[in-house]
Amino acid sequence: MARLIALRIVLLITVVVLVARLAQLQLVQTDAQRFGADIEVTTRRYLTNPPRRGEIIDARGTLLAESVPIYNLAVIPGQLPSASSAPAQRAMTLARLAQIAGLPSTLVIDPASALATTPNLRRDVAALGALPELTKTDVLTISIAPEDTLKALRLSETYASVVTLVNPIEQLLQQANIRRYQPVIIKEDISPELALALRENANYMPGAQVIEGFRRRYPLSSQIPSLSHILGYTGRINSCELVAVNPASSWLRSLVDITANAPICGLITKPIDPTSVGLPPYLPSDQIGKDGLEGAYEKVLRGQMGIDSLLVDALQRPVSAVTTLRPVTNGYNLVLTIDAQFQAEVERILQRWINVGEERRQTAREAHKRAYAPIVAGVAVALDPRDGRILAMVSLPDYDNNIWVDPARAAELSALLAPPSAEAQRELQRLAPFTNRAIAGQYPPGSTIKQFVGSVALQQNVIKADTKLRDPGLLRLIERSGTEFILPNSVRNRDNGLIDVRDALRLSSNVFFASVAGGNEQAVNLDERALRINGLGIDALVEGLSWFNLGRPTGIDLVGEASGRVPTRAWKAQVLREAWTIGDTYNTAIGQGYLEVTPLQLAVAAGAVATNGTLYRPHLVDRIVDENGQLVRQILPEPIGQVPINPEHLATIRAGLFASITDGLGIAAREVCSGLRIAGKTGTAEFGPILTTSDGRLVRQSHAWFVGFAPYENPEIVVVVLVEGVGDLNDGSSTIAVPAVTQIMQAYFGITPPENPPSICPVLPQS
Repeated sequence: MARLIALRIVLLITVVVLVARLAQLQLVQTDAQRFGADIEVTTRRYLTNPPRRGEIIDARGTLLAESVPIYNLAVIPGQLPSASSAPAQRAMTLARLAQIAGLPSTLVIDPASALATTPNLRRDVAALGALPELTKTDVLTISIAPEDTLKALRLSETYASVVTLVNPIEQLLQQANIRRYQPVIIKEDISPELALALRENANYMPGAQVIEGFRRRYPLSSQIPSLSHILGYTGRINSCELVAVNPASSWLRSLVDITANAPICGLITKPIDPTSVGLPPYLPSDQIGKDGLEGAYEKVLRGQMGIDSLLVDALQRPVSAVTTLRPVTNGYNLVLTIDAQFQAEVERILQRWINVGEERRQTAREAHKRAYAPIVAGVAVALDPRDGRILAMVSLPDYDNNIWVDPARAAELSALLAPPSAEAQRELQRLAPFTNRAIAGQYPPGSTIKQFVGSVALQQNVIKADTKLRDPGLLRLIERSGTEFILPNSVRNRDNGLIDVRDALRLSSNVFFASVAGGNEQAVNLDERALRINGLGIDALVEGLSWFNLGRPTGIDLVGEASGRVPTRAWKAQVLREAWTIGDTYNTAIGQGYLEVTPLQLAVAAGAVATNGTLYRPHLVDRIVDENGQLVRQILPEPIGQVPINPEHLATIRAGLFASITDGLGIAAREVCSGLRIAGKTGTAEFGPILTTSDGRLVRQSHAWFVGFAPYENPEIVVVVLVEGVGDLNDGSSTIAVPAVTQIMQAYFGITPPENPPSICPVLPQS
């Protein structure tokens, strides 16, 4: 009995102590007394300060890309109501934030048959919008407009057993994989009025925070949209990019990250930095360069995130001053080699001649030409062959890269990325406005390749400058397989007689260059007196074309450059499972068959011919400067090779290129018409399916090329123009591509066409 009384006394004392302590906590102590000083000084939070991304400026100092201050709506996961202890408050907070941010939610009805068995549920769901048709599926999902989020939340509470509201912010938080005190941006670039209202009502939305950031803007891209391919754009970093750019502390950690993300990201490379502890360089809410210069110079433009340290108590209230652990470092600025005014003029000139090509298509006498797809695409590249500076680069169709960074234009971007119909999708693929054709478009070069074939043949002693070959207008030979192969000349199978390499360039003789490449010994239509030669053969031809860097990227400071293709025996055997033929060699020598180049590759290679063999890496950035304009790094000319060809041979080729203007069909470029001494080579390159004309002939559509340099004696500029699909529209190479290059050069040198040119000069459309 005594023991029982003692036990009761102990229990009573325990209860009294607990009640007293509870009263002390709830009614007497302050927060500081309640949680203790030890907790206040041991809870450290790290705050990030985003850097201002560097600007991109043209050669004259005109601003092309800038970062403008904005407000972003973010959520701090650790400050949200708890999902376990306050689920209703958390759901209400996230629903309000989703509505404010304009994010659609998802209503899940499980089982879907509840709509049929519960009339009230069906009525309430219908009140949120169009009721989907009932299917045999077990689960039904309905997209909820942002303005209906709170209604949907109440509906999910009323029918909790069968209805669930999936909040997009909750999903975002689950995917963020960050510390609970780090912000997760849910809406970028909110209005200043909304930012102020959110800050004033912060107590009603725990966890919501307005943070300052930057948004990219491209001031001239709406006026000069061809700049968009050069500048590129920025966008929210995706999960694969996040893995790739954030360094691992060890090779083992790198291997784990790469392996874990391989199913989604494929094989990626990941930097290793043993000092990479704490906050990574990139957070899930960061922006990153996605294309163009923005992507190529990401490390230069980005800068370095600043990190501050702050002590907080258990209620997340500051109890110390902010300490800067690492100051923010803004990104460096890029100063380009391009003059925006000249870029705009090149864009206008190219568009003008594309329009001429389309007019010719629509009014063509031949029905098969009128049936061609509309003429809409072209490329113009201008560079300085003395150092590789890009002076202009235009790819049409183009687009305004502000659609990637301006939230107000999200619908416009969505329409481009996801066309509403299959027909619209095919049209988008044909136009390819996001593709920079100058570096990523791969085309047969046509006769523009002949200058390189001739150079190699001279160097390999297959011919001399005065070697004359018979050109009867076409070559006919019997392949080893017994198949007859006929190579016609490009101009009405005209018999050109005996011609040397300069004449062959002037006349654009297919027969001559096919002969020096593949030989003419097997030709059956040459008379006995004609000179027979073995030719280079495909192996020597491939080696020679590689001297001019064909078949390899030029290394320009842009992302997404294609390699082109110089076909080989091995390539054809592996890809097509076929043996190489002499006909293949002939086609390669005249820029047809399997040979493909990018317009930039052609410009760089032509620059080597113009400047006695030096190949320079093309570049768009002249220098890198800090935010105060102080020089950080000057981009120096970088030779990427010296063509192993005797300068005398290159001089012979240049003479032929000059003759193709003074005595050939490129009349618009003649000095009496243009005011310039231009040398260059046209090209008409067939592509696409074989078509049948009204009289039964088999033909193919063709592109129009011209690559030229000026002045002839001391070249300062190389210009390449390609207009897709106009090669056979009134000799588009000579009457569209040549005038386009001529006008671009006139704009560059500031030359006005002669007032009273000779009657032979064509009348060119002006701005």
